[in-house]
Amino acid sequence: MNQEDWPTKDYQTALSYIADHEDEAASNIILPVDKGVTAVLGLPLYGAGFYGIFMLSPIILFMLVTSYFMLVILTADSMEMQTQILFSGGCFFLLWALGKALQLLIATRELFPRKYFTTLSADGISSNYSKLHLPFHSKVTLAWNDVEAARLYQSLFPAGLFAGFLKADIVEITSKSGDFLKIPFHVPSGQATSAADTILGLIHQKIK
Repeated sequence: MNQEDWPTKDYQTALSYIADHEDEAASNIILPVDKGVTAVLGLPLYGAGFYGIFMLSPIILFMLVTSYFMLVILTADSMEMQTQILFSGGCFFLLWALGKALQLLIATRELFPRKYFTTLSADGISSNYSKLHLPFHSKVTLAWNDVEAARLYQSLFPAGLFAGFLKADIVEITSKSGDFLKIPFHVPSGQATSAADTILGLIHQKIK
């Protein structure tokens, strides 16, 4: 693998380490891995293969059908109020149970592996997220000698809706040519400053 392939090498190194140390990855958003690579596991967003999607489909379908019937029941004029409350309560309980089943299934790393994260190494930063996650992500890889500045801000993160949040903290790194690389992360509000300081500290160590 030549020198220009360092983002792929860093990603594969981190991916292999995370797969073998899931407990450690689950409890740390900043994870030092092998060969001088650090992974920033900022968001609980997972990949899904064919089997994962196949197993998710019936649960999502049942949730949609249950939601539809609950809406029909609540808007039906011909039903008594007590009957509406009884049936809608049953639908709500079913939705809750299906939601729990969905969470348990998604927690299976063999079906839904961690694949979206940022790596920092001796060569630079590589942010491995989909364009659907960060639509205005103008740069996904930056060598350290291209970094101009870094800042922290908070922004809406629509993709986070599937993981139960709508806002994410973002460390935005500006290149000397004006491109941006974004490192999103989501932690409890009381831990955001500490996590951001750690990420910015790792960056500033490299660009001094």
